[in-house]
Amino acid sequence: MEKLGFSRCEVDQAVFLRQAGKKLIIVLVHVDDCTIIANAQPLITQFKIKIAKHVDITDLGDLHWILGIEILCIHEER
Repeated sequence: MEKLGFSRCEVDQAVFLRQAGKKLIIVLVHVDDCTIIANAQPLITQFKIKIAKHVDITDLGDLHWILGIEILCIHEER
């Protein structure tokens, strides 16, 4: 993840962050699953392309539930 410009969260070793100005992307890793959160969809798309060069990935689409919490995505055009 460091090669992709991410830093590891000091509190949780399974959380990686990358921030440049107002652009923020957070990746949560659990065994062989990742949850990707960003404040702009292109950041997620770019991350998927870059990480696929290092490991095989399967894109399961938008997140709907995590830890029993329903996730609603608001896609805004910017």
